[in-house]
Amino acid sequence: MGRILTFTHALLAPTTLTVATPVPIRKSTFYTSTSSISWGSCSDSFPSNVTCATYTVPLDWEHPHHNETIELGMVRLEARDKSSRIGNLFINPGGPGGQASSLIASLAASPGAVDERVVDRFDIIGLDPRGVGLSTPVRCDPTAYNRRVSFFPTTQAEYDELVAYNTALGQSCREKTGRLIDFVDTVSAARDHEAVRKALGGEKVSLLGLSYGTQLFSQYAELFPDNIRAIALDGNLQHSQGESSNLLIESATYENTLKHFFGWCSAATDDGCPLAGQDVQAKYESVLAKATEAPIPAPGCDGVQCRSNVTSEDLRFILQGPLASTSAWPFLAQALVEADEGNATLISRQQPLVTGDDAYADSSLYAGTAIACQDWAHGSTSVADIQGKAMLGSTFTPLTGGACQSYKIQLSCIGWPAPLSNPPRSVSYKGETTVLMVQSTYDPSTSYTWGLGLHAEIGADKSVFLTRNGAGHTSYLNGGETTAAMNAYLLNLTLPEPGTVLDT
Repeated sequence: MGRILTFTHALLAPTTLTVATPVPIRKSTFYTSTSSISWGSCSDSFPSNVTCATYTVPLDWEHPHHNETIELGMVRLEARDKSSRIGNLFINPGGPGGQASSLIASLAASPGAVDERVVDRFDIIGLDPRGVGLSTPVRCDPTAYNRRVSFFPTTQAEYDELVAYNTALGQSCREKTGRLIDFVDTVSAARDHEAVRKALGGEKVSLLGLSYGTQLFSQYAELFPDNIRAIALDGNLQHSQGESSNLLIESATYENTLKHFFGWCSAATDDGCPLAGQDVQAKYESVLAKATEAPIPAPGCDGVQCRSNVTSEDLRFILQGPLASTSAWPFLAQALVEADEGNATLISRQQPLVTGDDAYADSSLYAGTAIACQDWAHGSTSVADIQGKAMLGSTFTPLTGGACQSYKIQLSCIGWPAPLSNPPRSVSYKGETTVLMVQSTYDPSTSYTWGLGLHAEIGADKSVFLTRNGAGHTSYLNGGETTAAMNAYLLNLTLPEPGTVLDT
């Protein structure tokens, strides 16, 4: 499943972005799509070289003239060379629930993070999906969200506790968010992007979707195929697989990447990895065994920002995250060293809790669940169903036991109050613009299998599949040969040869 993308730990959006005020649902007597967007200054929490805007759209796109609306919040890094401006480039960083505004703010604050020609020639826009960030946010009860529950129930009582947790959280989201909780599906978000495209003047748009952003923009392409200048999909989700297939596909790519990390670290120099020359898999298994026997304390966590201990279940879910960026692999090794010595603080910090006083940041976690439950099938109705999924994981991915984002989504959505309004199905793309699809071979979150599957759905006559033979979740922000190939496409519509494989 997708994850939220940042390009290095140092380039996260400033923490003061959390003071930004999201916009509530509003009543309106009518909706018109003829209004335009006016850019203005952002709050002081954003870099001075970006501008901000809001735009009103219907809550329910199936009934756009009803009187409920929401507002979309967005950030723009304006093209520096107006004389050679190409147009608007929308970037979505993934999630679901990722704040596009945060990624654009990070890029704007970090010269050289993106090719200078891209910054010169595009207005780069981060539109926060509905429910997220600067847009009208999903709000929930933080106590309900933070309550610990097992996603691997083995008894009826544990299953009932999980369903009760999901139901209580979902009900709190409905009470605090209102009817928006029923309309955060990806199709609605795609329609929001089209409304903003029109309001910005109606020129054909360029799209760069990372991780979950590939689902968002592939569904946009299906709905609005004639309105696209260029579309690059990096780290692809295939929104048509069944539940068990998704579990097997994602857990396998997670475990395969974890093994790749073990080999890399063992073969590294002492400066490259804290466990260089050691049996890294054995170290992981030692930590897992200790966490299974008793939760490992995390003394650097106070139970407010992160949990004060780490269970074996926590460990298996959390490690998928830091595998996403190879720059974090030395940190991951150090986290294992410290956890084996009885301090799991570094691991616990990778799974933040919601605080309840920061709607901008908290919305990413709340909306991630809300969006996923409207987009992905979750048909389990008994403890036996879940035990079957757990058996699938332990059989085919014994190191991680099947723990992955898809698994947590499927179990988080049992008892969720909003409908599955965007159920899994194949993408049907009829546009003339060729899609560039990019996939790495050792991606812990979005499998090469999904990439090939989505490529087949879009069609070899309408897409070119580019492989990066390397590790990490997505490729664009890495700055290597693959990034250069993607930039050539975005800037000049130059496509690599089908079947191209690059190493960086």
